[in-house]
Parts: sequence; C-alpha cells; structure tokens
Amino acid sequence: MNIIRHGEVLLKQITSIPKGAVLKEETHKAIIAHSETGHHHILEVKDKVDMSKFKIYSFNGENYVEVLEIAELWHQKTGNDTHKSHKVLPSSYQIIIKREFDYFGNAIRRVRD
Repeated sequence: MNIIRHGEVLLKQITSIPKGAVLKEETHKAIIAHSETGHHHILEVKDKVDMSKFKIYSFNGENYVEVLEIAELWHQKTGNDTHKSHKVLPSSYQIIIKREFDYFGNAIRRVRD
C-alpha cells in the first residue's frame, strides 16, 4: 500500500472504497483539505480533453477518493512555503487529516497548515 503525504494531508491507498460509502462528489478538481488561511490542498485531473473525473465518498465520518485517471495533488499557495505537488495514480485512497494533541486545551485537534 502507498501513502502520499502532503502537509497535514495523507492519501492512504486502500484496496476498495468501503461498502455503504455515500458518493459526495464526482469531479475533475476538488479541495480535499481546507486551510484556515486559504492555502487549500487540491486534487485535480489536468487532462481537460476528456474531463476525466474522480469520485469522493464519505463513510462513518471518513472521506475517500477513487481516482480514475492520473491526478495531481497540489498546494494552492504561492511563495517559498508550499508543499511539493504529487502525482496520484489511479486507485482508491482514504483521505486522512493528521491530528495533534493540544496539552493546553486538553483536546485532540486537526493539524492546521
């Protein structure tokens, strides 16, 4: 299994989308992780000729993506502090947003980019 790390976002390759998952979106470009500063993590199929798509699913509070054509995971940010773009091969992936423990707030929270 392959894992793609892009800042606080992980795409973990899985064998299949869980049974019972609900299709949320079918598109060629989507924000898969929002950033509080607007520097979102974007998954995009760049081949606009046939408008190849990928599918985003939800199941038990987790999100999944089924990539049908080669896509690119890129950081919507300018300047020197951007994450390297990654090629995402056709497969199924679980979208994981890393979490951290806030000792002062005594709570687990999402890592923010």
